[in-house]
Amino acid sequence: MLRVKIKTLVLFAFVVLGCSLAGARNVTKCELRQQLIVAFKSLPNNVTVNGLTEEVFLAKVVCHAERLSGFDTNAVTDLSHGTGKESQENPSESKSSESKEEDKNKGKGKGKKNSKSSESNEDDVDVILYGLFHLPGNLVCSSTNSTSLNICGINCNKLTDDDISDDITCVVTLINELVTKGFMAKNSKELWNAVKELIGGDCQKLDHYFSEC
Repeated sequence: MLRVKIKTLVLFAFVVLGCSLAGARNVTKCELRQQLIVAFKSLPNNVTVNGLTEEVFLAKVVCHAERLSGFDTNAVTDLSHGTGKESQENPSESKSSESKEEDKNKGKGKGKKNSKSSESNEDDVDVILYGLFHLPGNLVCSSTNSTSLNICGINCNKLTDDDISDDITCVVTLINELVTKGFMAKNSKELWNAVKELIGGDCQKLDHYFSEC
């Protein structure tokens, strides 16, 4: 009887642990690359402009995810009113907090990392960055905490679970919106800033970025 109770308790512990971990995971560079290759096939051909080859464009997007979220699907950073406060939900705190600290030291508008932080200061807008790609909540998703354009038509919680298909679809939506509509797109400034962050920043010299893949 005692043995049965112990087995039951062990099983219950595994169930609880499984539920607590179900909402987040760390993806690999090669896994993300492969899924983006498939997703980016739906983008217009002129998306790889300004001298970016398809492979370098892909590498910049993946590098962006690695730099800001550490490939953590549950990463969240709160930049409300320029606080730069790191969410407790983000276990990749070292990378994100380090980049924000460099931004703070360099001054408004001078640092390359987290450029949206300085811009949100200027416009006094609450910005929370969600998920694998650190997408701005005030632009791409809806939440109970703030208003949003919700371009991607999803709840922000969808960007912080272990299913990255929503995140990838949202990235494709942002790029496609900018490429097809340009400055005619609604809130083109915010849209451009989000896409610029995806393919800009400190991700340079990426010729061998996918060498292990």
